[in-house]
Amino acid sequence: MGLALFDGCNYTLRREAPEMYREFTQPEQGQVTAGWEMVVPPPGADGVPYQCIFVGPTLEHRGSAIRLRLVTTAGGEVPDDADVLLETYYKTGAERTVVFQGKYGQFKAVPDQHAPNAAVAAQKRAEAGEDYVIRLAVMVPPGGAPPDPSADDSFFELECVKLWWHETA
Repeated sequence: MGLALFDGCNYTLRREAPEMYREFTQPEQGQVTAGWEMVVPPPGADGVPYQCIFVGPTLEHRGSAIRLRLVTTAGGEVPDDADVLLETYYKTGAERTVVFQGKYGQFKAVPDQHAPNAAVAAQKRAEAGEDYVIRLAVMVPPGGAPPDPSADDSFFELECVKLWWHETA
């Protein structure tokens, strides 16, 4: 068995999380890109900012867990060759970090993504602070039923470390 997933995450981003901003489906040149966007919350009432950190691979672990299932409007899953991209960026589009880039088949190959150490892992560390967008997108090739990120059977879970910075002088 390979390395375990990073086990120090204290928060999971998902559709029900307060960070959820929108679900999207964008047809473009025959293919359809669908997924979810989240935003890091603004500072709390005390002015202290939040930060979400995706832990990348090290010699000790594979990185933060990423779980994904995306079904189509016809009820089946999107094709294995659909491209998956998880990235963070500042609201202007600058400072992009690709946390994961791969194929949907990598997620489909894990029958129980909640089994210990079974999920796909982040490929690179990313720190997302105030005014940052976290975007999980699946690009489905032309043909077939379009993806449906709002379907009950579609889901994602992005394990991360959510920090609330509190500094004193």
